[in-house]
Amino acid sequence: MKRSLLGLSALGICLVGLPLSVKALEINEKLSIEANLTGVYQWLKEDQGGFRDEEKGSVALDAKVSFKPTEVDEFSARASFAKGNGLNKVFEKKDIFRLRPNADDLRDDLHNINNRSRDHLLELWYARTFSLPGNSTLKSTLGILDGTAFIDQNRFANDELTQFMNEAFVNNPLANIVSYDYGVAFEFGKGPFGITLLGMTSKTEEHDDPRFNKKNYNYYATQISYKLESPLGEGNYRVYGFTTNKRFPDWNDAKKKALKGFGVSIDQDLIKDKLGLFARVGFQDDDAQIDYKSMYSAGLTYKFCLFGKKDFTLGAGYAFLKSPSKNDELKQTKVFETYFSIPIYEKEKLLTSHLTFDWQWMKDKFREEDKKDHSGHIFGVRLNLGF
Repeated sequence: MKRSLLGLSALGICLVGLPLSVKALEINEKLSIEANLTGVYQWLKEDQGGFRDEEKGSVALDAKVSFKPTEVDEFSARASFAKGNGLNKVFEKKDIFRLRPNADDLRDDLHNINNRSRDHLLELWYARTFSLPGNSTLKSTLGILDGTAFIDQNRFANDELTQFMNEAFVNNPLANIVSYDYGVAFEFGKGPFGITLLGMTSKTEEHDDPRFNKKNYNYYATQISYKLESPLGEGNYRVYGFTTNKRFPDWNDAKKKALKGFGVSIDQDLIKDKLGLFARVGFQDDDAQIDYKSMYSAGLTYKFCLFGKKDFTLGAGYAFLKSPSKNDELKQTKVFETYFSIPIYEKEKLLTSHLTFDWQWMKDKFREEDKKDHSGHIFGVRLNLGF
């Protein structure tokens, strides 16, 4: 109990340390500003593996400005500032788990973004929508993009600020989607059908072999989507595929290989506006060095009223990720997460706040017989203020 009180106190201090006076401004029909302030505190409890228990917090401020000079043109800029790296840095340094327990962009993520000399600026783009014959539309977007806005979306498992926190449930890790880099996207829509084409450029991460270290590479993805309206409610079905050019090391560090694969993302109402189902499946080729070759995840979210308030949300999800046989160390990863989101305050839909209690269980299974599998519990609390 003492540890919990200390953690909550630290979260409160972090929130006080950042400005809370950000307001949602709709200056007119053309210009709008929105922001999210999110504080997270997480406790890691060792279950198996012999690593130390840890507890860390973080605070992130995300702000977006949108300008629509006409009905078909839009300019947008988004920046983020964060204090702390939470448990993410602990997992990376001590090699405890491969997946991040908090998928939000934290302090280190916002400096030298994608190994470029750019801090804090996440998106900066221009979009134009064209009306085509047959009641169809084509939207083109150019600039610094977030690829997750175009590929592998999901209504119930796509937002680390208000839904699941573990990266396994925010986007499919196997999709290798590029975020916050230069790119172009085309979105074609006709009725319930949609086709998306995405092309982006980025840089590889640090590698011991200079042939693969911080090299520019291109990422290409396409997605076909269908929106189904039924008595159950809304359902969205997406199938996508992706590839890069050859910039990644193979298992012997001898040749350059491409990352490529495909996936499916589904969200479906089971009870309209109350109970929702999500599911993801992903596969990628294992010619290049990768952590996982297949992933399966599924879960439910349930919204209900309590004490006269709407939008209490319960969510639960399970993910299974399998590593390629070429990976001499990691064999598989299992993740279970459940959260309970409580609406705290809402004013004219301009200010919203949610308090979320989160529990994750993660297990990394290794191939080496003399290495103990890692498993542990991550207990978390998240406070989100949306303006």
